[in-house]
Amino acid sequence: MHKKIIWDQSFETGIAEIDTQHQRLVEIINSLADGIGHVSMDDLHNILTQLKEYANYHFRTEETLMEAAGYAGLEEHRDEHLAFVDQILLFDLDVILASEGLAWDMFHFLRGWLTNHILVVDKKFSTAMSA
Repeated sequence: MHKKIIWDQSFETGIAEIDTQHQRLVEIINSLADGIGHVSMDDLHNILTQLKEYANYHFRTEETLMEAAGYAGLEEHRDEHLAFVDQILLFDLDVILASEGLAWDMFHFLRGWLTNHILVVDKKFSTAMSA
């Protein structure tokens, strides 16, 4: 099953700027799911380029907020972001996007990583900020 990410209250961190950016990341990842098997490889490449660029923008926002707050988990959180970017860079997009099955595997990775990151890792930060 290729369930898209459905945004609900459980994803909210209580930090409006971060929640808005998370919603945008969800939209981009869901647009990948909408496109697999329906749009050209160039369109899929464009979606993934948009994801990489927006993820980097979002990660900088989070890390800036964490740094300003003196968040003790900043380095660990930054490592999570770097691991995500490294994984994206490892994808051979031409090979993956040429195969619908591999494209779905990539979507499942992205969906799983983002939902876990928001629900577990980002929630640690938002909980520390509200304490």
